[in-house]
Amino acid sequence: AVKLHGSIDILVSTAAASTSFGSLMDITEEIWDKTLDINVKAPALMTKAVVPEMEKRGGGSVVFLPSVAAFSPSLGFSPYNVSKTALLGLTKTLAIALAPRDIRVNCLAPGLITTRLCSVLWIDKEKEERMKETLQIRR
Repeated sequence: AVKLHGSIDILVSTAAASTSFGSLMDITEEIWDKTLDINVKAPALMTKAVVPEMEKRGGGSVVFLPSVAAFSPSLGFSPYNVSKTALLGLTKTLAIALAPRDIRVNCLAPGLITTRLCSVLWIDKEKEERMKETLQIRR
């Protein structure tokens, strides 16, 4: 980005991985590690990497996309739910730490998006309707 555009003034981190669906007791350590590495550690390290470039510009903005799962966890997505809740904590921590450097840190928590990642929640009409009711949406 620096080579191509000369500077970095914003980072939007949309990392999302959910490698399992099922009982919390069936989740392996490898699944926990992969989910937390992608959903929490990677955004933290990306932020660390771009802060020096943002400081050169006199500030910047970091935006994370945790997920509605951080506020309203879905059964069967334990590592994902926990990782997205941790991303809220990372947002708050970095917001305090980077404010003196004129770098804003915020997050947006989108609801259910019909992607392969969460297809188990909308794969059949009955599940889709229950999810719409839970989220209080019509589409």
